[in-house]
Amino acid sequence: MVDSAGSAGKKDIQRFWKSLYESLYDDVDSGLTRDSLLQAVDDLEDMFRLRRQMATVELDLSSIRGKRVLEVGPGAGGHSALLARHGAVMTSIDVTFDRARATQRKFELMGELASGCAALQGDAENLPFADATFDIVYSNGVLHHTYDTERAIAEVHRVLKPGGQAVIMLYCKDSWHYWVNLVLCTGLLRGAFLRGRNWVGQVTEWGGKKRQTVDNPITRCYSRAEMKGLFAAFRDVTLRKHEFYWYLFPLFGRRVREYLRRKYGEHPGGVLVYGEPWPMWSPSEAKLGPIMGWNWYVSARKTD
Repeated sequence: MVDSAGSAGKKDIQRFWKSLYESLYDDVDSGLTRDSLLQAVDDLEDMFRLRRQMATVELDLSSIRGKRVLEVGPGAGGHSALLARHGAVMTSIDVTFDRARATQRKFELMGELASGCAALQGDAENLPFADATFDIVYSNGVLHHTYDTERAIAEVHRVLKPGGQAVIMLYCKDSWHYWVNLVLCTGLLRGAFLRGRNWVGQVTEWGGKKRQTVDNPITRCYSRAEMKGLFAAFRDVTLRKHEFYWYLFPLFGRRVREYLRRKYGEHPGGVLVYGEPWPMWSPSEAKLGPIMGWNWYVSARKTD
């Protein structure tokens, strides 16, 4: 591993997220048409509203028409396409070319619905935009995978207009998944602690149809106090804990996932963001999310 200025470290990040893109999204994206994309975006919004994901809670979709919105780390472009569908003028930036290209293709398929929207390759720690450019900066589960998360948050603050809103998800250290699934079961009982300082990165994030052959260079998790420090330069900061899943338990998670699929069904809204339908929550998962969930959903404002 190298520091944030090292090109080798950024190449490691690009290599992992390119590989994960190919495992999760290749076949989904290759078959998209305008009609199927628009239906998938509608499904995604419905799933987000059901789950109370931050795009439908911290962000007011009814008020973003005409606003300049930056998404940092769009993945395959599902979130960006949803925001564009509601009239936002999107700029989407990803360190991995394949993900930026997939997002741009979705904008192109949307045609006039994504007028003025563009995706490009770039670095969250060195955003290629002038100060005070955007009304909203949105980032879902991305900035904890940068080498310098503090610098990336500072860049979010810099490119926001005065009074602009940051809507960001970062992983929660004060969670069941961190302390039980990762630290106890995977770190201690399975010996992942022995892999070095980035052991959390090496045991998280992989999914899809292909076998993992590339390590995830970095994943960070944050306590409430650490989150307050990260967003100290902002005002009106709110933190909401969310997203609890029994199937993340490392010893019997796959069996639980299949049981939940059979009992509660699945939602097609997961296809754009996970490469497959999302297994519906059980009632216990929905209740436990705000108490011990894996995600911090953040809304914060730049000082006027």
